Amino acid sequence: MKNKNIYLDNHASTQIDERVYKEMIPFLTNIFGNPHSDSHSHGWILNKFIDLSRLKIAKAINANKEEIFFTSGATESNNLVIKGLAFSQKKKNHIITCVIEHKCILESCNFLESIGYKITYLKVNKFGELNVNDLKKKINSKTFLVSIMHVNNEIGTIHPIKKIGEICKKRRIFFHTDASQSLGKVSFDVNYLNLDFASFSSHKIHGPQGVGCLFIKKRKDVKLTPLFSGGGQENGLRSGTLPTALCVGFGQAVELIENERIKTTKKIKNLKNIFLKILEKKKINYILNGRNTVDHNINITLLDNKNEFLFSKLDDISLSAGSACGSGSGEPSYVLKEIGLNKNKANSTLRIGIGKKNTEKEIRYCALKISKILSNFN
Repeated sequence: MKNKNIYLDNHASTQIDERVYKEMIPFLTNIFGNPHSDSHSHGWILNKFIDLSRLKIAKAINANKEEIFFTSGATESNNLVIKGLAFSQKKKNHIITCVIEHKCILESCNFLESIGYKITYLKVNKFGELNVNDLKKKINSKTFLVSIMHVNNEIGTIHPIKKIGEICKKRRIFFHTDASQSLGKVSFDVNYLNLDFASFSSHKIHGPQGVGCLFIKKRKDVKLTPLFSGGGQENGLRSGTLPTALCVGFGQAVELIENERIKTTKKIKNLKNIFLKILEKKKINYILNGRNTVDHNINITLLDNKNEFLFSKLDDISLSAGSACGSGSGEPSYVLKEIGLNKNKANSTLRIGIGKKNTEKEIRYCALKISKILSNFN
């Protein structure tokens, strides 16, 4: 595997699928214009292709295309739901979320707290699981939104959002999920899951970076205040000219990832098993963090690691460490803190994000290299 960097950080971002790129090329070259120009054929043609992408996404999640709104990504979608819904409330001011949500959810809630809204942050157990009964107890007459992610981006825990959706529906509370890590990994049906809002990101599923979408269930009482002003695109919710090439790529990526989901998840489950069996064969002492997780995620704490430079020695493998060393703080990930890992264990934790392009050879190389490093320094 010399001279080749192995990419195992597919939760952070993914390599664009060649078929997606091919679909985008005409809209980066010959097919151009403003898709919102309704007075000539250039605009009509682009708008037609954007609508086709909207339809592909809607079909994949069992929604109507009128319920799909393009954004720049899941971060924008999450902000639009959390803040946009809050700013539209007249009498209610309470949101329920979880301590291991993505930063964009937590920071949006922190902002709302700073201007007077009330936020409840549900705790999780050592497996990263929340207690649905805790959620029921925290709902009050002022609660207008529950926002719980579907699949956690760090440890891969799958939350029981169908049950949560049922509770919210019964209590007439809006329910939102960050589904950035869902498509291509688990079955996702907005109606079955009782969702009012769901956020998605293209670059997590082998699509282009810079585009995502928000599912908004069509119901009379949904009112979101736009985050910024402009030409009133996306039914007045998200002003700005849509990037046709990115929207087309996103739609194609969704269609491909869902059509190939069963085949891909079977392959990835096998790769995960190979990785863990090698560690066991080499007698590596580890904890597999999370329970009821997607197979694409391997989050492990290496219990016998005494090498503080472990991750720097994995210089030909791109994966994520369990501490915020990139910021220079060396502080553990807040998700790992919340499941009970101390600083030492968090600093010996790594997240391996397996993607559809990874091979058995790459997975074996990674497992053997980690085993060798640990054996040499222990």
